[in-house]
Amino acid sequence: MSTSAVEVAKTKVINKAEVDWAPHPSFKGVDIAYLLSKKADGVDMTIALVHWHVGAEIPKHTHEADDILYIIQGKATIWVDQVGEVPVSAGSFIRIPKGVLHQPHDVTEDLIAHDTWLPATV
Repeated sequence: MSTSAVEVAKTKVINKAEVDWAPHPSFKGVDIAYLLSKKADGVDMTIALVHWHVGAEIPKHTHEADDILYIIQGKATIWVDQVGEVPVSAGSFIRIPKGVLHQPHDVTEDLIAHDTWLPATV
């Protein structure tokens, strides 16, 4: 039996003090804290907190999953292919479909986003 994105085998709770931040494996000036993943939790989605520091260097890239962001704090711009420049700040929501080229840049205030990849990326 496979586990869908909405089926969670067990309850998981992470308090703020327990968030495990680590440098992003690919992007300079970015930290990431995985909250839910296929590898750790057996679900077909990845949820993380992502911290883009002022001056972060994130090249244009795509994902093999929808990239769904809700901005918690900070300010930046995200260039999205066939859309253009999208300014984001606290309260902004953006869905970037699978395979769409995009690039966060011009981080003017440290930005923290709730990021979901569906289906799972890790």
